[in-house]
Amino acid sequence: MKDMEIIRFAIAALFLLSGLFVLGVATFGLFRLDNALNRLHAAAKCDTLGSLLVLVGLAIIVGPNFTTLKILILVVFFWLTNPVAVYMIGRAEVQTNPHVENECEVMEL
Repeated sequence: MKDMEIIRFAIAALFLLSGLFVLGVATFGLFRLDNALNRLHAAAKCDTLGSLLVLVGLAIIVGPNFTTLKILILVVFFWLTNPVAVYMIGRAEVQTNPHVENECEVMEL
């Protein structure tokens, strides 16, 4: 039984470390990119993937119980709401920033 726990811990560590790496790349992108839409794009993609990987790693560590079900419901919630929220923030930036056409190519909404 110890071997299964070691394998489960290794898989969970892989998910957690990869999620933290993706979140670190998102932080790097926030500081390196020029305008708000580019920062938003980098943060949105990496934020969704990084948080999902970390939460799946936590679900693996916890094991099969009611807490794992709550974590997986949280994964589904992030997966559905984060892209919509980022879209709305980006749309607000395009509508309120008068110089957005100078910074990047924007299509009509």
